[in-house]
Amino acid sequence: MGLFSKPEVVGLQVGDADRARVDALERRVAALEAQLAGLLAAGTPSGAPAADAPVAVEPWLAEVQELRRAGKTIHAIKVYREHTGVGLKQAKDAVEAMPG
Repeated sequence: MGLFSKPEVVGLQVGDADRARVDALERRVAALEAQLAGLLAAGTPSGAPAADAPVAVEPWLAEVQELRRAGKTIHAIKVYREHTGVGLKQAKDAVEAMPG
């Protein structure tokens, strides 16, 4: 099923399928935002932050990044999952992509 194709979910009402699809999209967007924030936090290749790079908007994301830098990756993944609702693998990949 593509991003904008009709849901083909067996056993769900149309409203349920729409809600499930919106929930899945929200989780994907949250994961992408976190990955982008991690990349922006990494700064330029020289290590200096990019001049026009925005600061992480969500305070919980700053907490996740700090936990990651402190070597508390498992706790960082837990916080990330609590705020995004993504699965363990997605959260692990997003947190590990952040600068450490």
